[in-house]
Amino acid sequence: MLEVKKLEVSPSFAIIITGVIIAGAIIFVGKFPAQAGPNPSPQQGAEAPANVSAPTAQDHRRGSPNAPIVLIEYSDFQCPFCQRIDATLQRIVDESQGQIAWVYRHFPLESIHPEARPAALASECIAEQLGNDGFWKFADAVFADQQSIGAAQFTKIAADLGANAAQFASCTASEKYGSKVDAEANEAQLNGGSGTPYTIVYGYGQQKPFSGALPYAQIKAVISSVQNRQ
Repeated sequence: MLEVKKLEVSPSFAIIITGVIIAGAIIFVGKFPAQAGPNPSPQQGAEAPANVSAPTAQDHRRGSPNAPIVLIEYSDFQCPFCQRIDATLQRIVDESQGQIAWVYRHFPLESIHPEARPAALASECIAEQLGNDGFWKFADAVFADQQSIGAAQFTKIAADLGANAAQFASCTASEKYGSKVDAEANEAQLNGGSGTPYTIVYGYGQQKPFSGALPYAQIKAVISSVQNRQ
């Protein structure tokens, strides 16, 4: 049987040991970057003004083409917070009576979401054949079953939507829309986007960004701040 002898430690030595432990803890914590939560506070969500390109007929849009306010969302099909904000943005558009529209632009975070860029490319190949409605049906289907994201899922969705299989396969294999996806992602980064979703409230000569899947009331507050300054 082992005996554990009591170790006598002087008060001064105990102070030194405690200081070393605290310092080590500070260094250890400092190695890990802060992680953004799903619902940042208004202060966390608010950003400096942006200068993104104006919405056009080539964008993927929900809502009136004449809406004075457009929510330009830079999104990632594999991002769980992008999935979460989807219903909120749709509700805002539906309630606005034509005053607010929603535009989807690509911002795949490839380093942590390996299927995000392939999904973005597949969505553009669907849009090539089935237009704006086809794009949104594809987006809805991917977000509805995000756990299955991947090439097999994209092919199945394309078939379910009635897309030409050979044309879709050729389009995705060639990464035909790679430059479009990359350009939109670069635009997001150049305008302060560091994660997804990253959304710009665009209207009345203003561009007010916010980060993350903010709750309905907080997004409405950002929109109101733009409307009230018109």
